[in-house]
Amino acid sequence: MSDTTFFTPPTETSPITSPAPKFVSSNFVAPAPAHANDSLETCGYPEIDDPVDPARILSKRDLRNQRIAFMAIIFIINICMAITAFFGKKSKLIFIVMLFVKSIDFLSAILSPIGMMYRAIHDKFDPPKSVGRKWILSLITAYSESEEQIIKTISSLRDNGVEPHKQVMVIILDGKPRDVRSHMTRMVREFQRPYVSLKWKKGVLNKVKNAGKKDSLILDHDLFNFPRENLSLYTKLLRKEIWDEILPELTRGEDFKGFDMVFCTDADSTIHKGAVALLANALARDGKAIAACGLVLVELEPGYEWSFWNLYQQFQYTFGQYVRRRAQGFLGKVTCLPGCITMIAVRPEMAGAIRKYAEPVTGEIVINHQVQYLGTDRRLTYSMLSQGKHLRTLFVPDAVSETVAPQSLCHYLSQRRRWGSNAYFNNYFYLAGEKMIAITRIAASVEVIRLSLVYYRILNTALFIASCVRHVSAIKLVPTLVVSQLPSLWFFCSILIEPELRNRGHKLAIGYLINKCVSPIMSVIIFTKVATNLGSQVWGVSGVTASSGPVPPQVEITEEEAKLFDVDDLSAAEKGEVPLLLQNLLDDEAIAKPERCRLKDEPGDGECLLIDY
Repeated sequence: MSDTTFFTPPTETSPITSPAPKFVSSNFVAPAPAHANDSLETCGYPEIDDPVDPARILSKRDLRNQRIAFMAIIFIINICMAITAFFGKKSKLIFIVMLFVKSIDFLSAILSPIGMMYRAIHDKFDPPKSVGRKWILSLITAYSESEEQIIKTISSLRDNGVEPHKQVMVIILDGKPRDVRSHMTRMVREFQRPYVSLKWKKGVLNKVKNAGKKDSLILDHDLFNFPRENLSLYTKLLRKEIWDEILPELTRGEDFKGFDMVFCTDADSTIHKGAVALLANALARDGKAIAACGLVLVELEPGYEWSFWNLYQQFQYTFGQYVRRRAQGFLGKVTCLPGCITMIAVRPEMAGAIRKYAEPVTGEIVINHQVQYLGTDRRLTYSMLSQGKHLRTLFVPDAVSETVAPQSLCHYLSQRRRWGSNAYFNNYFYLAGEKMIAITRIAASVEVIRLSLVYYRILNTALFIASCVRHVSAIKLVPTLVVSQLPSLWFFCSILIEPELRNRGHKLAIGYLINKCVSPIMSVIIFTKVATNLGSQVWGVSGVTASSGPVPPQVEITEEEAKLFDVDDLSAAEKGEVPLLLQNLLDDEAIAKPERCRLKDEPGDGECLLIDY
């Protein structure tokens, strides 16, 4: 069940002449006006049976057998490559493998400067057109982040300078209540509603079971983007209620025609000023773009500016984005849109994308389960691109965000096990999935092979060094050195070109040296964790950063409340077979109009919708 609160600060002063007001922290906030249907008992939603999860649950035997088979295949491939290197024409094989492994980065390092020069010349003779006002829904998802982190993210969005666009923030607290209300100035409406989560569980008030970030993303798009065909009854009713009763109150006096975009970020991220407008403008200027993402930097928290983990991860973050993601952006096929700074268009294809993103897996192949239930950013990106070859995903490096990074080996390996799993197994779908362009398929195949040979690559590097020392001439080394070192050379050129990187240039140089020493070992450890945890959907360590506050205590529940999480068959109501008396609540036209979702955002104002479920 969802506990939904709508906040807005007072607007008595002129938004044009007055400075932007700050969120006020106080011990008491005036309650919202009471309505007869604010409670669960009076909301009028029909009672439904506990839903049953249609997904196939793999047995321990299934997981064990598929995990062993996968690890055996990887082991055999690496052993065969090692034998070939030792007993074949090893010098040629060594160089071929190195060239193949570095080919994507090499081509990206060529494409990026060419794309930058082309864009600069194009913009000089055909300047970008001005963009009219767009309505942006900014989503902040939170689970274990501290109250201070959440408020910091809200403030960075509120003061982001989105003009001429309009913005409304939606904050979803998933499973761990925080006192966000005390930082607001006024409550407009507060009510409780039932909700069925992505995990096919009935929610309970102040929900103690975390449904995951993915569930929050799906809920947000179900409510504010084009709705998918298989929306649950409760979501349909909540969507209609928000549009018919809440949004008119918040948009009173505004000439609105609909949400144009959904901006996604995390509660532990800080968005640099102007980033939201830059993403909105890029998305609006490209009629085929379904999403655009910005640059993610590691936040250098006070006292941790020279932390080993910050230096190590800062280089990893920026190298991957300025070498690979920038090249993908010029092609319009960014394959991983980061959840902390991504703008998604409100367009019909998103209904199909969210349906694919939310659908349960009924097959027995473990890889399908892995990408669907553990993946978030990459899986959502694939779901969007699979809606049509014409769709584009963009990269806007001038739109900058900062996010806190793990500060311990345990947290780092936990996060990279999850990221590595998503990167590796989602590439199988980019390789063989539907509606992918040829370049994306080729790049995915190279990545799958590169990651699968992680153990052999260590041996190959050792053999390469030995060959250089013994008998390889300098002339023969030139092609290999050019291919292997050009990406690094281009990255250091980017440091000189880009102000954001130039400010951190000395730290990035140190991070480069750390990565050269540590990455080979870390790559083996991380891939081993990915392989040995195949089929595991455990999120892992979450929210352990330098600035993390204490985690709120869990709420105890009784046996009666725990019974709400038992499963049973779907009722007729949840299947959509509702009585005639409810048909007027489910008018198709009212449900399907995204243009009815608009919120007021005068300069200096900060309207928020808080969903605590």
